Amino acid sequence: MAMKRSVAGTMGSAGAHSTGSAALPAILILPAVLLAAGCSGKSAESAEKSGPGEVPRNVRVLEIERTDLTEYLELTGVLEPVRGADISTEEGGVVASVPHDKGAVVEKGWSLVVLDRGILKAEMDAAQAELTLRRFNEEKTKALYDDDSVSGQEMLLVHTQHEEAKAKAEVARLRFERAAVGAPFSGIVADRFVELGELVQPGALVVRIVDPFTLKLSAAATEADVAWIEKGSAARIGIEGVEENVAGAVHWVGFEADPRTGKFQVEILVENPKLRIRPGMLGRARVEKRSHEDVVAIPRDAVVQAPGREIVFVEEDGRARRRDVKLGSDEGLLVVALSGLAEGDRLIVRGQRDLTDGVKVIVQETADSRDGTIRSDPEGTGQAAETADEKTGRLEVEERGP
Repeated sequence: MAMKRSVAGTMGSAGAHSTGSAALPAILILPAVLLAAGCSGKSAESAEKSGPGEVPRNVRVLEIERTDLTEYLELTGVLEPVRGADISTEEGGVVASVPHDKGAVVEKGWSLVVLDRGILKAEMDAAQAELTLRRFNEEKTKALYDDDSVSGQEMLLVHTQHEEAKAKAEVARLRFERAAVGAPFSGIVADRFVELGELVQPGALVVRIVDPFTLKLSAAATEADVAWIEKGSAARIGIEGVEENVAGAVHWVGFEADPRTGKFQVEILVENPKLRIRPGMLGRARVEKRSHEDVVAIPRDAVVQAPGREIVFVEEDGRARRRDVKLGSDEGLLVVALSGLAEGDRLIVRGQRDLTDGVKVIVQETADSRDGTIRSDPEGTGQAAETADEKTGRLEVEERGP
């Protein structure tokens, strides 16, 4: 029995030794697997950056060209007639005629509303008859006076009567004419406030006339902007509902600020010969502020903000390369790059937010416009505030004012 226990004990020890020997390789294998996994992760990360398995990023680029950049101020205001008047009658009476209805184009002096002038006509004829008599008496008396047949006092009385008759005839004529309300200037009948047969009193409002052929845009400029605006400066006005911008010119720049707003009044005249613009429409006028010649202008969106600096990415040999840039005038959609970029660089303008220096990129698109857009982009993504002259490359950049 003792021998069996000994053999059994020996076998148990051997089994335990055998198990421990088998576990040892497993313990050694686990760190190796973990190490291999770690190395594999690093290799994958490295491959993503520069290895054969790297996934390139799709980007859009803009080929940098030097150009002229013009800054503009934008002045917004309502377009109003330069001249507009509410016309009243100076005489009272019954409306006998309305020659021109609302919307009619009239010339200066044309009758707009005519009152019944029968009585005024009679008064004018009577005054004219009296004037004829007084003139005849003065001529006869003057002949007698020259022959010393009448005294100087009598001659003076006859002359005075003639002058009084002349004044009365003139008053009668003016009253007759003013009973026909005339247009003070050429324009359009905007509204009429009386009807045929209506009795009106002196001073009653009868018609409104406006001159829509010349409009003015009234706007306000801040003290910082008014220094750039001069009388006669050209302006381009965009108007809702009018396809093309219209030309205008600065007519007036206020000398003192409005005490309520602290801003200066600016008036821009706009010719409207075809009446495409209606008074009351909102206009946005762009007035040249200053020009920069031979500069590098890039889309503002291409600039990435980094701690303490601005950076951009350019495409070089299929890789994204980071550039530090110094920016200048920042107006509208474009900003002037004073340093960091040169003509011919391929600036990345789409997809640049997720890039790092040296990452692989594929150029999917090349921008058509200086603002980084292409023709297939939706309208309003950047073209509205910038126009480019294809022949000169001159850019017009908008600065939005108050």
